[in-house]
Amino acid sequence: MMNSEDPLEPRTDINKDADSQSDSMSCDLAIDPGVGRENEAGNRDLGEIFSQALKIYRHNPLIIVPSLIPMAALLLGMMILVSYVGLMVIFSHHGFLERSFLASIFLFGVLMLVLIFLAEGASIEMIRQASMGKAVDLSTAWKSTRHNLEPLVLTSILAGIMIALGYALFFIPGLIMSFAFYFIAQVVMIDGRSGLEALKKSYRFVEANLSDSIIVVLASLALSAVLHSVPIIGPLLGLISLPYIYALATLLYIDRSRVREGSIKMQRDVDIS
Repeated sequence: MMNSEDPLEPRTDINKDADSQSDSMSCDLAIDPGVGRENEAGNRDLGEIFSQALKIYRHNPLIIVPSLIPMAALLLGMMILVSYVGLMVIFSHHGFLERSFLASIFLFGVLMLVLIFLAEGASIEMIRQASMGKAVDLSTAWKSTRHNLEPLVLTSILAGIMIALGYALFFIPGLIMSFAFYFIAQVVMIDGRSGLEALKKSYRFVEANLSDSIIVVLASLALSAVLHSVPIIGPLLGLISLPYIYALATLLYIDRSRVREGSIKMQRDVDIS
């Protein structure tokens, strides 16, 4: 006869408790994307996503590093451009300096664009690592971002052109596309999609999670606007808030995509059976 009070079972529970306590005390925050309050559809509570984004940022301050690189490049570039202006004033009769100055501005703009995409991609990868309970690794994040840099840049430029045309023609289409393409960086970095395929997937994601997506986008815009409005230190506060804003979008995308993929898999299993 099987004994209902098997002495091995409590010992297993104790080991699990000990492991969980050990993980919680480690320097790297381990967060399971599937743990937490869920609604009937299996989606995590949106408030918990906001809370988890803050936890990830607080326990992994290294996430701020990618966002600092474009800012450092901007400051360095401004110093160089100021020096260029000084040379142009001194040697104003040399047309070469004027042409080289315009070319430098163009190249600097391209460099800043690439650095911004690199920073966003690396931040998303580090947030994904933390959400899976892994240690945040800046080196791995840079490698992953470099691998996806071309599709990330091209997809973002394509989305930017379409959004600009939408605003120029009727405004409302541009506003709609701004929301619909908000998650293209997550699609590229997490799912490996690019181009029109990435734009379509971002659109379908927003369409399937419309209310949650709107809340996250508006909350991110509001937070950025409020922090940037603070006198003197506003730009610094806005910079510090970037990893949290990236985390909100990334965690929402990971969670809702997980639920959607699970539903599709279950449907396929039912169809096969």
